[in-house]
Amino acid sequence: MAKNRSLMLCTLLSACLALAMAQSPGTATFYGGADGSGTMGGACGYDNLYNAGYGVNNAALSQTLFNDGASCGQCYLITCDPSRSGGEYCKLGNSITVTATNLCPANYALPNGGWCGPGRPHFDMAQPATSGSRCSRSGGVRFNIAGSNYFLLVNIQNLAGSGSVAAAWVKGDRTGWIQMSRNWGANWQALSGLVGQGLSFAVTSTGGQYIQFFDVAPGWWHKVVAVMAGTWLVLCWGVLAAYATAGVAGWSQGTATFYGGADGSGTMGGACGYGNLYNAGYGVNNAALSTTLYNNGASCGQCYTITCDTSRSGGQYCKPGSSVTVTATNLCPPNYALANGGWCGPGLSHFDMSQPAWATIGNVQGGVIPVMYQQVRCSRSGGARFNIAGSNYFLLVSIQNLAGSGSVAAAWVKGDKTGWIQMSRNWGANWQALSGLTGQGLSFAVTSTGGQYIQFIDVAPAWWQFGQTYTSYQNFAY
Repeated sequence: MAKNRSLMLCTLLSACLALAMAQSPGTATFYGGADGSGTMGGACGYDNLYNAGYGVNNAALSQTLFNDGASCGQCYLITCDPSRSGGEYCKLGNSITVTATNLCPANYALPNGGWCGPGRPHFDMAQPATSGSRCSRSGGVRFNIAGSNYFLLVNIQNLAGSGSVAAAWVKGDRTGWIQMSRNWGANWQALSGLVGQGLSFAVTSTGGQYIQFFDVAPGWWHKVVAVMAGTWLVLCWGVLAAYATAGVAGWSQGTATFYGGADGSGTMGGACGYGNLYNAGYGVNNAALSTTLYNNGASCGQCYTITCDTSRSGGQYCKPGSSVTVTATNLCPPNYALANGGWCGPGLSHFDMSQPAWATIGNVQGGVIPVMYQQVRCSRSGGARFNIAGSNYFLLVSIQNLAGSGSVAAAWVKGDKTGWIQMSRNWGANWQALSGLTGQGLSFAVTSTGGQYIQFIDVAPAWWQFGQTYTSYQNFAY
């Protein structure tokens, strides 16, 4: 657990629960080292905070805020208060959203228990925590299962929204819903023998939202846990259901083919300019879009959930009940050797998908299948990335790994010695600035096509090099 530091600078702050509460005064210290590695584990039981979905923007809460573990996973927006004593150490205009992952216990060797003493709202934050955005998570809720044949202990992780659990239930294949109780931190227990049964969970968040997560763990989950302690069972409760509230557009008809080989290696690169799609954060679930969908590169990075349509011609090659979410990374140009430009001809909604993604929804013998598709919110691991190319007098930046809407509507760059410079789309996801910024640290600002604006401050140091990619700690919610 985090330790108080009597000699450490106490930065005065205002904090608010990012979704619900008004600003309140408090204090903050830091711990865990410059890389935040010392903050792993803690009294919420999340262990490796990267695996749990929280990363380095985390904090240990004083007893008043920790609330016997009920606050585990909650998000707090914190800004330094220059109007109070100690405010001279503030970085003005900055704020950070942190997740509660640990307890900062009272230290009774100090008067009144120190900064984390009774009645004090205090945050012992990870040292590298920097400017952040609203509380959001990448991917679905996660359930880490421990216990024994007669006792289930489940650590519930990576919650968006309010971030924390008010109540939880578990259900085996051969049982009804079993009420769980908090054991410690974010760990919930059920005094039931559920080994050998597939498991479903239900959770009510502290924000009042109730969700049932069906068939999260297969019937053989106990065999995996027995072999690999701490195995992560990541919830994917059905792409269509998961995006029911995150959809950007309604369902539309289209068609799909595949390319790039059985391992998808032939899909690397492409008209969006991402290069190696693994390095860019997109992986093998990608697609080239027809001209109509590609929209001169404005759709690069957007996400589409696709399912095979069994009701239309070609539907016999569908894998019924399956769906896949892909990222737009390439253009499928018309082929005027074929009638009307082929599948990717003008006016047609077509996805030329990586073969591994396509094989999720269709049988490869079919070659082309009818689909239904919907643009959805993108989930990404880590922050937005900026790959820098160009010359001493010309900056070309590929903006990658965007969550939320996934694509860029507008972008700016700022050097240490300049103001904000408007960039323009060069091609695909590459944005240009006709400015010489070598030798200056670079910051970027981006407006997503979902309308969210974020400033990414001090992304690249003054010694940045062409051809390198620089990763931020922030990403988009929409």
